Amino acid sequence: MDNITVRGGVPRLKRLLMSLLLVSGAAISAWLAWQGEVSLLGAALIMPGLWALAGNRWSAWSVALVYYLVAGRGIPGGAVLFFGQGEDFGWLLLLCASLALSLPYALLWRCSPQAWRIILVMLLVSIPPVGIVGWANPLTSAGVIFPGTGWYGLLGTLVLILLIVRLPVAGPVVFIISLLVPQSIPVEPAGWMAMDTQYLLPSRKRDFVADAKRQLDLVGRLQSVDGHVVVLPETIAGRWSDASMFLWEGYAEEAANRGQTVIIGAELSGESGYRNVALELTPVGGKVLYEQLMPVPVGLWRPWDESSARPAWLRRQSAKVRGLDAAFLICYEQLLIWPPLVAMSSGPEVLVGMSNDWWARGTDIPDIQVSVMKAWAALFGTSLVYAVNR
Repeated sequence: MDNITVRGGVPRLKRLLMSLLLVSGAAISAWLAWQGEVSLLGAALIMPGLWALAGNRWSAWSVALVYYLVAGRGIPGGAVLFFGQGEDFGWLLLLCASLALSLPYALLWRCSPQAWRIILVMLLVSIPPVGIVGWANPLTSAGVIFPGTGWYGLLGTLVLILLIVRLPVAGPVVFIISLLVPQSIPVEPAGWMAMDTQYLLPSRKRDFVADAKRQLDLVGRLQSVDGHVVVLPETIAGRWSDASMFLWEGYAEEAANRGQTVIIGAELSGESGYRNVALELTPVGGKVLYEQLMPVPVGLWRPWDESSARPAWLRRQSAKVRGLDAAFLICYEQLLIWPPLVAMSSGPEVLVGMSNDWWARGTDIPDIQVSVMKAWAALFGTSLVYAVNR
């Protein structure tokens, strides 16, 4: 009887050790890929192979869950400032999002997963509803593996994931090869520039005096900027109104006279809630160039609250700026998959990123945003302009 117990226990112990190794590998791949260094994004491709090696559904779920938890490790610290609540609330948000993202991996896992299963997993974690929180997607690494290849590179990365699932050792090999691939470094178009800022912009609080002071300060700073196109960060102008134009109209006329285009992040009030937009400053007001497809869930987009930000969802948008076709990505949506693909579907010549990361100071989130923007620009061979308020 004792021998039976021992024999039964050894395979169980091996399975447990194997699960621990797989989970540890998932944590390491997430930490490497999502720390803000674009050249390391290929490490994300290791995770699908670890998922395929899992000996049971719970182990497969654990691999995916730990991967997403580690990838989003900056959220709890940032949530303290963003939501004005304790770090526990941030951990709850991260756990809920990670559970949602890991669930398709659990439901579709099999001992010998067919190709269609991992394709369906990638689809489910990339598009709404799960894709609303679909950060840390392995497909993001396409820009460092197949730079300059566009949609073919994205398809090639999906094929690599299929290979890695069938042959898990290919994951680390592909990652190592990605480190050797000459990286395409996106640059700003001639005459374009981003103006970074450092302002404290508390969420969900309207301080009209502080807004006015900040905008006047921005006007003063812009007076000494010589770029043909100047991009400012997300929501830096606050809630846009006739009063805002009163502060900006003098500079708007001056900029128009010297042929300068200024793109500002602002909020536009509507019948229900508001829109997070990129505006082109003109002497007669602000011309909307882009409406954010996906504001931060819970933080800015709250479907139950009529005063929250409103998403533009899958509406393809592009704008002609100084003769160049420009696509935009605003802050949170840079971390997802479907907003960048919607943006790039217009065939832009320049990708414009606008972020407001004051709440993420001290976390990896701002650097991760920059790395994924570089990866998307590199994949599609576009120029890149990125403005951030830290």
